[in-house]
Amino acid sequence: MAWIHRTIIAPAPYAAAAGTACEQLAGAGGSGMFTTPLSPTGELPATHYISSGLIEQDFADLLANPDALAAVATQAGLDPAPLVAIIAASDITDEPAEAALARLGLQMCRGAEVE
Repeated sequence: MAWIHRTIIAPAPYAAAAGTACEQLAGAGGSGMFTTPLSPTGELPATHYISSGLIEQDFADLLANPDALAAVATQAGLDPAPLVAIIAASDITDEPAEAALARLGLQMCRGAEVE
């Protein structure tokens, strides 16, 4: 099994659904994602949430291919439309988290509890 690095930054309205979808599609390896809040000022409320680290190559491939993601979601009994919308609205890169945050003008929220 190959592992690769991905930094995924999801808009706040999608964060909970993105975390749930990752857990459903990737299993235990997809749990606990999107718990770190971000904003342009570093203050709450969060405008985005981030997940950064190693993921399985198969999962990374799904993130890069909306048609494949829709097929896997449908096979798993999930509605693919919200998942495809989440991917379209999110920033997904192989950059380190710090580089992606700088590029998007975001910072981790100070004083926020990370779950």
